[in-house]
Amino acid sequence: MSIRGIGYANPYIYKNVNRNNSPNKGTTFFDHVGMITALNSCGVSERNNIFSVNDAYNSMVINGKFRSEIGECYLQNINDRSVNLLAQSRGEVQKVDNDRYLIDVSDEVAGCWCIYDKDSNHSFTFHPLSTSIQTDANTGRDYIVSCAPNGQLMNVKYADGALIEGIKTFLHTTQITKSALNDKYFIDIHAYTGIEVLKVRGQEGNGSWLMMNGDQEQLDKLQELADLYKEKYPNLVKSDDLAKGLALEEIAGLTVRTENGFITVACNGIQYMDNNDQSKGWGFMFSERDTDIYNQIMQAIIEGSINGGIESVSGWEEWFRQKGYTYERVYSDEELAVMVNRNGL
Repeated sequence: MSIRGIGYANPYIYKNVNRNNSPNKGTTFFDHVGMITALNSCGVSERNNIFSVNDAYNSMVINGKFRSEIGECYLQNINDRSVNLLAQSRGEVQKVDNDRYLIDVSDEVAGCWCIYDKDSNHSFTFHPLSTSIQTDANTGRDYIVSCAPNGQLMNVKYADGALIEGIKTFLHTTQITKSALNDKYFIDIHAYTGIEVLKVRGQEGNGSWLMMNGDQEQLDKLQELADLYKEKYPNLVKSDDLAKGLALEEIAGLTVRTENGFITVACNGIQYMDNNDQSKGWGFMFSERDTDIYNQIMQAIIEGSINGGIESVSGWEEWFRQKGYTYERVYSDEELAVMVNRNGL
């Protein structure tokens, strides 16, 4: 069982290569249709010829009749002219270039503005009409949050004091009007790396936004986690890029390490890959409209409530039946090869 197309992308939208094929035809389980959504990672560009957020969103709409509620609360606030950054500008914007940030009108996307973070080498491009500064009530930390015109969350970045002051100068204002962080969002901090992760309640399986600040300790911890994947699963993880991608997936809550391999969970499927015997890998597809499945799966993993352990395909099949979820068992090429050999075909 192989992973294809993985790189510095988070989150991944998982798509069965040939959902309607008979299990006897031998298809690879998941194909990674990557997208970058606000991965504020050192040295990572916004544009790497990867699917955009909008591409991925439209794919979900087409394939799963998925209607996102991300940003719906914020769309209501667009009518409040005190919230969006465009309304807060006092005249023509002024280019800002300080020790940390370069803030200017985008020279690539008409009508958009751009923030370049010199420390992380990351650019944050946004439309000012659908972008605001939002404050997390739990921590008091500010974030610059950008939504698409139809409401889905497009990008988010931690806004430190230097960035807030830079935006004030850019807008010719002495005060930024902020709003409370959208109550559909919540922020976790990854215990090992210290990387902040923003998720959307009820849609955790659709991915997360990682907010890396370019801090060297953070980057070192991320590399340690990537190295762990290479060391523990050498038959599956043979490149630095793949190791880094899996580390980012784990931080985003999409990958879980096991004794002999790792499990990947997304909005429409779960997959296990075994380092020692790839024929032991397995997968299940389910409807991404059943938004509760992801949380239920993660709870089962944490509680260890799968009969035979979380690597057990029969244990998971029993779990799906007991929960009453509609699912489809998907076979990898390696599993099918074993079945063929066993039956003497």
